[in-house]
Amino acid sequence: MKTKNCYLILAAVAGILCVPALGKRANPTLAGIDEFYVFIVLPPDSEPNKDGLVWEELQRKVEHTLKEAGVKYVKPRSLPTPELRIYIDMLKLVDAGKYVFRIQTSLGRTVFLLKRPRLHLPADVWWTKPAMQAVSIKDMPAAVTNVVLEQVDAFIHAHLAANPRGARPSDVNDVNVALMIAATKRASPAEYKFVASKNSNVFHRPDCSSAKRIKPANLVGYNSREEALKAGKRPCKRCKP
Repeated sequence: MKTKNCYLILAAVAGILCVPALGKRANPTLAGIDEFYVFIVLPPDSEPNKDGLVWEELQRKVEHTLKEAGVKYVKPRSLPTPELRIYIDMLKLVDAGKYVFRIQTSLGRTVFLLKRPRLHLPADVWWTKPAMQAVSIKDMPAAVTNVVLEQVDAFIHAHLAANPRGARPSDVNDVNVALMIAATKRASPAEYKFVASKNSNVFHRPDCSSAKRIKPANLVGYNSREEALKAGKRPCKRCKP
């Protein structure tokens, strides 16, 4: 019963954390985040240079925007690090000559109760409102790029407000959030040789684009291919683990 109550508390805490903005005040859940890595999460069937949109070029533009603003990002690694994820979903309407796309950016980190450090969960602590547009195929690359960079700019403003330059480095333990929540180490895809979602029967390599779409709360990891197969998972056809 105590364990159940703790998880109910964690669920409530996640609700408190998942606030994109607190009026005009700095968002305390971004305090103390001095580095993070960036993922552009693409649609499952996306092509690298479809209709003029080059994903690698978009990634470079995002990283350049962060660098110009003095906001530090790092390359993906096995160490537990907050993640700025840019989710892009697209639908091509061939007959209409249009694209419909939806873009949303979020910052995720792992949180726990200080008095019960073994009880922790991943949570999105900041996010933008989703942007949806329908544009011509010709205008799609510019439209997607503009929306992505607008959302990255919104994150930069929120991050700098919560971590003002010249101030004492923020300690998340100083944040006045219910139950005194802090960041801690969590399982990340890169810590496993293979990963899967609890809700899927497919397993992937950690660097597979499909693996990056798995929500942290649903992530399960395997140390060997045989372990994943014994768990009833089948190999991903994209990354061929």
